[in-house]
Amino acid sequence: MLTITHPELMAEAINFPAGLRALRIGGAPRPILLIKGTKEMLLTARLNRGFKMYVVPSTVDGCATVGLITAFFDDGDEPLILRTPMFDEFETRFLRSALLRPELDVHLFDELGREFLGYRSTISMPLETRLLFEMANFLPFSYEGVRAIQDHMPLWFGLRTPTEDANAISVDFAEPLFPEDIFIGDMRPNHHTYHGSPGHSQTSLVREEPGAYQERDIVALLCRVFRPDQIFLAPLRVTDKEEIADVMVVTDSHLLLIQAKDSPNTESTLRQTMARKRAHSSQKLKAALGQVKGAVKYVRSQSPLAFFIDDDEHELVVDHLNIATLVVLKELFNDSFREYGEQILALVNDIHAPCIALDYGELSMYTAHLPSEDLFFEAYYRVINTGIDSGQLPRLRLGMIAPGGDG
Repeated sequence: MLTITHPELMAEAINFPAGLRALRIGGAPRPILLIKGTKEMLLTARLNRGFKMYVVPSTVDGCATVGLITAFFDDGDEPLILRTPMFDEFETRFLRSALLRPELDVHLFDELGREFLGYRSTISMPLETRLLFEMANFLPFSYEGVRAIQDHMPLWFGLRTPTEDANAISVDFAEPLFPEDIFIGDMRPNHHTYHGSPGHSQTSLVREEPGAYQERDIVALLCRVFRPDQIFLAPLRVTDKEEIADVMVVTDSHLLLIQAKDSPNTESTLRQTMARKRAHSSQKLKAALGQVKGAVKYVRSQSPLAFFIDDDEHELVVDHLNIATLVVLKELFNDSFREYGEQILALVNDIHAPCIALDYGELSMYTAHLPSEDLFFEAYYRVINTGIDSGQLPRLRLGMIAPGGDG
């Protein structure tokens, strides 16, 4: 595992929100491809013994270029994907050179930078794709170019033909570089100073019972934005010791109530039809919104707010704070956002408090790109205010505007 053999190098190498990165380590027999993605992507790659990559012809301001889509086929038509715009930079050129070789080592990390899988891998690239990739014109980096390529790639992918599927690059796992069923334990004290922490945590890629794993992962993401002493895991009502919310964040200006709904990360769950996954997501959202309503009702009934963390009773004066609510689901689907928005906005009108829904991958991107309370809530209110004004909640395009820009 690179995390063990090269910890100092990996801490920097994996410091990006999600996507691909190629590197060379002295003495290594092959180039290394780092993939950072969701646990669903990682398990799909493991089950399929590899993944596909598509070189996508794109145009920016009339200039031809390419982007790269990495596809993990949990579903034959609508797989999980990572999009990689490509520009005239060293990292892009090195990534291309690594992918043009017959073999490389692939190491797969989740959004929190935990290394779960590693494989010696072979690369099969059809001649037409090789020529397109070798001759590709990489343009100078620009945020306009990022947006253009990012917007174009999923449209191209949704309309791809059987010929384009046949021309995809195949990355096939030849042999594992370490055991595939590892169990990761974290005993570092500085990772476990939030309220309700047991002082340690553990995780695995396959999750039969996801709830506790996901809640701790959400806390780890929130620690990018908020201080650990502002975060409360599983606060309980003093009236009946039922959970107020899965996670509660208390700052100088806000009381943020977070309700999370996850599903097992198993082969049977990943292989469900898209229709079933969409229905499951809608059901989970409906249940979570009902719990959000109950959480807000309890908070408003208490002054000061009284709750338990484990067996310790807490009291906080929160009457002056803005209540905000957040639902985190495993997966949300773009073509269902009108339905999601109707349910969420109906709740907002009912409880007179803002609410938005993010999938887990989106929450990871929010906390990676908006690493302060002010930035996080600025984005939060942009979503809910747009939803109230237009009747439909948007999905923000994070990382596609220059720092300090507006978009």
